[in-house]
Amino acid sequence: MGRIVNILTAFIFIVALAFVGVVAAVVISPESFAGILPQDPTAVPPPTIAQPTVAAVAVVPTITPTPTEDLLMRPTYTPIPPPTRGEPTAVPTLRPTLTPSITPIIPTRTPTRTPTATPTASFTPGPSPTATFTISPFPFTKSSDSPIYLRNYANTAGCDWMGIAGEVLDTSGNPVADGQYRVHVWDSGIDSRVGTGTAKAYAPSGWEQFVLGEVAVRSYNIQLETNSGTAVSQVYRVQTRASCNENLLYFIFTQNR
Repeated sequence: MGRIVNILTAFIFIVALAFVGVVAAVVISPESFAGILPQDPTAVPPPTIAQPTVAAVAVVPTITPTPTEDLLMRPTYTPIPPPTRGEPTAVPTLRPTLTPSITPIIPTRTPTRTPTATPTASFTPGPSPTATFTISPFPFTKSSDSPIYLRNYANTAGCDWMGIAGEVLDTSGNPVADGQYRVHVWDSGIDSRVGTGTAKAYAPSGWEQFVLGEVAVRSYNIQLETNSGTAVSQVYRVQTRASCNENLLYFIFTQNR
């Protein structure tokens, strides 16, 4: 744009300078432009006067100034190089990494068979059962509270004594006659028979068997017999205790028929 403005300015300057030159030439030598300028038709041409012959005057040519361009002011056009397109650089694309996640393992529920309700027989109350007792094959059985653990009271040995004692009762709860029966005691180093009525300190039909001079846990068998050795009761298994307050094991035989 600056270059175009400079050209237009120079052109206008040249035209103005030429116009000034033409005007000056017309003023100085109008006859030179007589054939060019238009003539007034009403004007009377002047009389022709013979002009003296004048030696030709050398005409010095007029130097017409030519505008010079200021090379320093001339705008220069510097082409702008087109932008270079570089080769596209491949940008590595990060692949998404698979982050392992903990998957809870839900235990599978094993179906179980639902039990089928089984109807139960309804209880119809009936007459109360009558308690029956099994008749022993022997005429004598032990009392319901035997054996009974007591402190030794029949002698003065105190805790330095341990024994088995008791009594024998008939069907009416009365003591049997002296010597009518005997009690067999055996095991744990003892095998002895003692008759009824031989230990009156316990009862009229009392009996006693000494087993040890100290308290200890021992097991024994006892059975009631006739004097001839016939068993009239079953064999009962008893056990002593290691206590001075229970060093007497008391056992009662009762006749059941």
